[in-house]
Amino acid sequence: MVYRIISAILVALLTVVCSPDTVNGQSIDSLLYIIENDQVVDDVEKYDLICQVIRKTLDTDSKIRYCDQAIEIAQNLDILPALPYLEKGGVYLEIGRYESALDCFLKAATYYDQDENQKYLGRAYNSIAITYSRLGDRDNEKYYLQNASTIFKQEKDSFSLSYALHNLGYFNYGMGQYDTALVVLTDALNLFKVSTHSHATYSYFVCLGNMGLVHSRLSDFGKAEDYLVAAIDTLVKLDDNISVPEFMIEYAEILRQKGEYEMAFTYASWALRIADNPNYVRDAANLLARLYEISGRFDSAYYYQSIFIAKNDSIKNIESIQNMANLRTAYEVGRIQAEVDVLKREKLIRTIAIIGLGIILLLAIALVTLYYTSLKRSRKLTAALEERRVLLEEQSSELKEKNEELIVLNEAIGSQNEQILEANEELIQLNEIISGQRDEIISSINYAQRIQSALLPPETYIRELLNENFILYKPKDIVSGDFYWIKHVRQFVLLVAADCTGHGVPGAFMSMLGISHLNEIVQSREITQANEVLNELRKQIKQSLRQTGQRHESRDGIDMALCVIDTKKNVLQFSGANNPLYIISTINGNPQLQEIKADPMPVGVHQSRVKPFTNHEIKLGIGDAFYIFSDGYTDQKGGKDEKRFSSTRFKKMLLEIHDQPMYEQKEVLEKNLQEWMGDHPQRDDILVIGARV
Repeated sequence: MVYRIISAILVALLTVVCSPDTVNGQSIDSLLYIIENDQVVDDVEKYDLICQVIRKTLDTDSKIRYCDQAIEIAQNLDILPALPYLEKGGVYLEIGRYESALDCFLKAATYYDQDENQKYLGRAYNSIAITYSRLGDRDNEKYYLQNASTIFKQEKDSFSLSYALHNLGYFNYGMGQYDTALVVLTDALNLFKVSTHSHATYSYFVCLGNMGLVHSRLSDFGKAEDYLVAAIDTLVKLDDNISVPEFMIEYAEILRQKGEYEMAFTYASWALRIADNPNYVRDAANLLARLYEISGRFDSAYYYQSIFIAKNDSIKNIESIQNMANLRTAYEVGRIQAEVDVLKREKLIRTIAIIGLGIILLLAIALVTLYYTSLKRSRKLTAALEERRVLLEEQSSELKEKNEELIVLNEAIGSQNEQILEANEELIQLNEIISGQRDEIISSINYAQRIQSALLPPETYIRELLNENFILYKPKDIVSGDFYWIKHVRQFVLLVAADCTGHGVPGAFMSMLGISHLNEIVQSREITQANEVLNELRKQIKQSLRQTGQRHESRDGIDMALCVIDTKKNVLQFSGANNPLYIISTINGNPQLQEIKADPMPVGVHQSRVKPFTNHEIKLGIGDAFYIFSDGYTDQKGGKDEKRFSSTRFKKMLLEIHDQPMYEQKEVLEKNLQEWMGDHPQRDDILVIGARV
């Protein structure tokens, strides 16, 4: 509830203002110098000086230490240490040690009661009420708030009374007692209005916003909207991110009911962006999910609904954490062991898949070799038959010229015809064998394609990690040298678009090698800095292919764009090997495309001196879209002049469609590609990945 957050501000004000002595203009250092150099007359003066130090100290550990010193001196002097206990309780309340805070506040209240100091007894009661609110004890919270308010009225302490009434009014609001809450909050608002305290303006508009919440619950939406807008406008200028999110969420809900969806989107998104309280994050995400559902953007609705469910579960878990404390150790051990077992099982599956793919590729190479050998043999046989046919024609002409040798020649011709028939039968059998071998090769490659598809991340897994996204993936042949890859490690999401040397079977083999090494680098070793991933991948690719840079060696490698998204900080790291990153942001209503260039070298051996890959960091904004891709789309020939599609056309098209839903962007890219290609064949594997923050 907002009450608990507002109370943290109020108790900080009260613990500063509620001191019974006037603090002089001396600094902490000067006061400590007097105390430490024995320049005090007696322990009574020392106690008073330490109390002044306590009121000036901001460091929590130091304040607790000075409070303990003052309490010890007071006990020796038989003085009631009300102030040190009140200040010490304020520190414990600030750092979340509520039981210790309650103990200190109760002791302070006892001492103020014994001293018949009603004014500060009321302030101690107000601090006790705030502590009980944090502990969820609503009965005691109400009891001490009412007592504090009664004392402040009797003492005519309008400053303290205004905060006590505000807390009591918000308590009534939280209990559903809206009419009572409105009366009490109105009294508090009038006191804030005439107060000359430095925090009166801030407190006045917080109270005004809470009155807007009450009017909203009473279905008086006109007043609710006026109060909420006034509170939001002022508190935003005061840089308040504590109470503003709740007011924005309530105002966005009113706008939703009025059908003003664009304004509702604005305020709900704003609240989600600045909220620290998990309750507000949950409520803002829930409202955005409903708004996106109404507007028909179901992918975004699903994304914010997932945030709502996660935060709602998190809040429920926090409420039950105390009951689970004794089970946590055993659970953590079991979870870690389960993760280890899962990693081992995944590693075994990857190893089996790679070995299986290797066997299939070797078999395919053997079949292709057999096919070409058979084809060469068939061509030789055809040439031999052609030579025999020419010879028969020559012999026939000779028979016409030499009638006397007709019988001998006819016998020879008959014998040769039999040989021709036998050769024809052999040729038919060879053609059947070749056809069968070709079918087996194609079947094997199709099977390799199923294995490659299985190792690519499934769409459901990608949707879990990215809000809106699309993947346009069009292999040139059955298997592809382009591949995409995604992995979630801690708060980081790593996304890759890669283009291996070649396409078809050789490119697929390289893609499997790249996927295997990426899993080992990121998942097993948890390396999450973009350029370090590429540096380590290059090292392992060169080791796997035994590349040392000699001219006679293979020059196989991978062009790659790699993004690392920090989901907590909303920061994107990028490192590229030949392939760049495009980011499109809307600035002052105009879309702008930023190209983050890649390093001009592949992941693998390179002719120039080996340099580390560059790491770029980009702060992402809500609604920003980014794209990574291979060169297959931009290099595709087509159009009237049979030219490349080019990166210039590609950028222009992305700027035109970036604000459309991601699945529609994919459809536009596919349609434009088909129109551009026409009857031209696909030149290379094609891969384009787009995502929106």
